[in-house]
Amino acid sequence: MKNKNLPEIEYLAELVGEFIEYWGFKKVHGRIWLHLYLGETPLDASDLMKKLSVSKALISISIKDLLTYEVILEKGLSDTGTRLYVANPDLQSVITKVLRQREKIMMGKIQAAFTQLKKMPKQDFMNHKIELGRIKDLERFIKTGEKGLDTLMAIL
Repeated sequence: MKNKNLPEIEYLAELVGEFIEYWGFKKVHGRIWLHLYLGETPLDASDLMKKLSVSKALISISIKDLLTYEVILEKGLSDTGTRLYVANPDLQSVITKVLRQREKIMMGKIQAAFTQLKKMPKQDFMNHKIELGRIKDLERFIKTGEKGLDTLMAIL
């Protein structure tokens, strides 16, 4: 079955896909989310394959990823026994969950790596021609990033 979506929906789905690529997701994740979010009824993997003209494997992996972050939710079974999916209508909780599960963890890793870097003897920095003032600037930058992320999560 050929994809019979409205061209306006397809264009928007492409743009949403491109936008969330900046957040570390795949373009197809955004396309799936948009179709589920705008849809009147839940869709199964087969429906999504037809709408997006993509493989079963890509849909399966993408659905798993989106379920992990609760971007989409299972909504029971179809008459034929396939799982149905909907977009999570609580966009605020979706964003917060992604920030907590990905960005917060990444910031923790950055902080841990920076802590190890700071423990190095100053002579090592000098031997490798590393600007000591930049180490302090980087520390402020990391702390500002952490505070900004914490503030954003508190607002949401």
